[in-house]
Amino acid sequence: MKRIIIGSLFFVSFVFSNQIQIKNRVPLSGVAGSNGIVFPQNKSRIVIKNVNVDKDTAYNGDNEVSDQKKRSMKINMTQFLYRQGLGNNFDVRVILPYVKKENSMTNPRNSKVYDNDNKGLGDIRVIGRYQLLNQMKGDPIFLALGLGVKFPTGDTDKNFTIASGKSKVPTMQIGTGSTDFIGEVGLTKILLNSRIDAHLIYKRNQEGDNNYEFGDSIKWNVGYSYALTNQFDLALTLHGNKNNKNKSNGIKVENTGGNFIYLSPSVHYKINKQFDVSLGYLHMLDRDNNYDSDSNMGGLSEDSRFILRLGYNF
Repeated sequence: MKRIIIGSLFFVSFVFSNQIQIKNRVPLSGVAGSNGIVFPQNKSRIVIKNVNVDKDTAYNGDNEVSDQKKRSMKINMTQFLYRQGLGNNFDVRVILPYVKKENSMTNPRNSKVYDNDNKGLGDIRVIGRYQLLNQMKGDPIFLALGLGVKFPTGDTDKNFTIASGKSKVPTMQIGTGSTDFIGEVGLTKILLNSRIDAHLIYKRNQEGDNNYEFGDSIKWNVGYSYALTNQFDLALTLHGNKNNKNKSNGIKVENTGGNFIYLSPSVHYKINKQFDVSLGYLHMLDRDNNYDSDSNMGGLSEDSRFILRLGYNF
């Protein structure tokens, strides 16, 4: 019993001393989400983020269904982000994606396989953010609101070979051909050696090229980050992604959209005050994937995705 008591006291004293050593270390937020902080004037950040997604399974709700066309789709997107503090509680960020898509589909009638790919610069997003509450100025939390626009800068006119002939498949294009509008709200609470972040972003889409309109989307995240040392942070984030059904020539495409929930652990390594690198893994916890029973066609979905993020502050 004495050994247990002494050991427990030693463990408590070790944890307490460790907390003293890392006091006031602020970790980075989760690799796949956002937060409620606005950059101060003259502070800037460049981020390169790579997201890799493999969609090779069709689902009805959260149940896997047979896909006679044996479809698969790979998406690799590299985002280049520049963020600048403007002063007066404002900052702005510009996001330019480079997208690579690969699609495979088999004709069930003759087993012929159709492989297509596409790559190029995507649609640019510009988002401004205003700081409503600032914990550094005595408020209990950081709270920010943002508005932005997605511009139709990505190509939308490439033809692809499918069973019915040549087609400009909208989901294989690099851009959407539409000018879309973005609204966001973010919250952050800085704690001792840790932080809590929450964020919600809504995108209102318009009809774009090829008479196609991608459904409106709502994305949210709630996460906790902890500073293990001066250089290493750990984060755990819950993500939600709700997409309305797309429309083709004004008619809903029944096997698109859905509601998806991910859990994402991530690790951050702060090389120094300027450079940091992060690695994240998103695991699908739950999905409600839309399904078209009339055509017996399920929407494709992934089970996980990987994210690599490089950051530079100046």
